[in-house]
Amino acid sequence: MSANSHRLMKISETAYLSADKFLLYRTIMRILYNEKEMFNAQLSTEEIFEKVRQTDEFSDITIEELKSALGQLTDWGNLVPMQDPRRAATIEEYKNKMYRYSLSEYSIKIERMTVELENLFSEGNTLSSSLLLRIDGYLQDIEKILEEKDLKKVYEWWNNLQIDFGRLNQNYSDYIHAFYSVSGEKMLRSVDFIQHKDKFVDYLRDFIRILQKYSVIIEKMLIGISDDTRELLNKILLSEIDQPRTNADDFSEEAARNKINGQWHALDDWFVTRESKMSKCGMAMEYTNQIIRKILTNAVMIMQLRSSGISRKQNYKQYMKMFAACKDINEAHCLSAHVFGAMDTSHYRYNSARETDSIFENAADLDPQLFEVRPRTRTYKPRIKTQGFTDKSMRKAAERTAILEKKKNEQRLIESFIVNGRISVAELENTVVPEVLRTSLLRWISDANRNKSGSGTTDFGRKFHLRKDDGKAVLHCVDGELYMPSYIIEFEEKADE
Repeated sequence: MSANSHRLMKISETAYLSADKFLLYRTIMRILYNEKEMFNAQLSTEEIFEKVRQTDEFSDITIEELKSALGQLTDWGNLVPMQDPRRAATIEEYKNKMYRYSLSEYSIKIERMTVELENLFSEGNTLSSSLLLRIDGYLQDIEKILEEKDLKKVYEWWNNLQIDFGRLNQNYSDYIHAFYSVSGEKMLRSVDFIQHKDKFVDYLRDFIRILQKYSVIIEKMLIGISDDTRELLNKILLSEIDQPRTNADDFSEEAARNKINGQWHALDDWFVTRESKMSKCGMAMEYTNQIIRKILTNAVMIMQLRSSGISRKQNYKQYMKMFAACKDINEAHCLSAHVFGAMDTSHYRYNSARETDSIFENAADLDPQLFEVRPRTRTYKPRIKTQGFTDKSMRKAAERTAILEKKKNEQRLIESFIVNGRISVAELENTVVPEVLRTSLLRWISDANRNKSGSGTTDFGRKFHLRKDDGKAVLHCVDGELYMPSYIIEFEEKADE
């Protein structure tokens, strides 16, 4: 069986949590756990019996039922029995093995976990800024730790740093989870939350302010000691190895090294932003700002909902008195338009550029816009305005002349690079090639490669053949460098030649 399979075997110590008599088993375990917390690690059967009978559920339990439960918990590995021969007054009592019971190591961890689960929702998660101050203080002592000869002090420094960093990470994760959970969403939308929103906002903003201040300091320190990281981690590993252990056979130096490296990288990732990866500290500030915005948005929404439910009975009575005091129907119409708005309205939708996108600008203060309203009938045809045309022959001739002159200039420029009836890309490596030549070369190469004969014709009517040499060439252009095969373009002689 592999080591991983051994770690993933069934844990019999947790059987008492879901067994048929789980209530009796859990009562016994909680009694022993509470006594252990008060430094009373061992209890006799009679002491356990008296404490169990003090509970409402098992006030009538018998000593045989209790011994049976204690035996079952012992078989599961939850209890460690120790025989107490000093209390035996007779041979029968000695034969009956008068035991004192204590919790096993597994059971202590399991029972502590159940206590934490019971208090999970009753204890509020807090964002303690003092953890940041202590982490900052620990990192400022790194130079002393590098020179420290006492490995116990190194181990204590590293252990305290990891405890505070773990609490900081866990507390913030729990606090964020509380806001983004279903119960947190309900809390933010409740009316009672309005009374406490200012305290929450101030609390979160104070945490962000301290986090921004110390995260920058901690980030600079972590970046500054990057050269000494290996030496520091090796010293921490030596302090870990130096610690005395009861289970020395289970200790692995390689596992300890990997654990220390992982803890250090976790600390570095939390505070340091590297390349495009944002630090968890930066993400924490973003999440906290989102929570503040959500709190304020929900508060405004709740206030609006509360305002919409206010009775307007008194307002309506005042309006009725004002209508009754109107002199004539025209005055009543004016008051009606003011209170209820226009009765017959026409809505027009249009898409045009506005002078401003500000929501605080009044439409009456803007310049009027004119729109043509056309009837929605099939027979309607817009009136066509007749107008003459202008003679553009002169402008077209000028544009044509300019285009031809440009083409001639481009032809002269390209032909200036033809040496001995050819253009070699490799021979152009020391020359900055203009854009028009680069475009023409690429077009000629593409045309020739598509032709089986490897030939083509330029825009100026000159035929050429494409040949490829071994190796690569670099074409230096005005906007960069182009790496391509070493092509040679050989032109045929001109007709006049």
